[in-house]
Amino acid sequence: MSGPDAVHRLEDPLAFARAGGSRSGRLAMAALPRLQDRLAGTDGMVSYTLRGSLDQRQRPLLELEIAGVPQMRCDRCLARLDFPLKLASRVLLAEPGAGLPEDADDPETPEWIEAGQELDLQELVEDEILLGLPYSVRHGDGKCGDWACERGSGGKISPFSALASLLGPEQASKD
Repeated sequence: MSGPDAVHRLEDPLAFARAGGSRSGRLAMAALPRLQDRLAGTDGMVSYTLRGSLDQRQRPLLELEIAGVPQMRCDRCLARLDFPLKLASRVLLAEPGAGLPEDADDPETPEWIEAGQELDLQELVEDEILLGLPYSVRHGDGKCGDWACERGSGGKISPFSALASLLGPEQASKD
């Protein structure tokens, strides 16, 4: 395979891991389709480094590091939020047709995938980002937009505080 997609493909991942190979790359956020509904914008890049090795039991292993700053949407105020992303994961490679590793239930055992003739690094990176993102992304307390942090009586966020700002000062004073 040649062309831009070849950069993010790994031919013979088992041999790559056994040889202790290393590969780095960058992916545009716009090139990660399954991540799009979680993003507030498609600007930016994510970088990755993939290293092959053998685990303690001499099984092929991939170590993946991912870094970037995706633009997420705060689940509290819905404003953009630059979310620093730094992930590290380990993936065991199983021979095709070999099935589950015997210690797959052990919590210390890394996740595993069945190795094919080639590995799509873009899909692997996207999978790891999706697994590594928190369920709810939010600004820190008190860091959302002013309207979301306004406090009503009792210290709770007033759901009507944003509506009050839409009324003119003469309308707000009539209430």
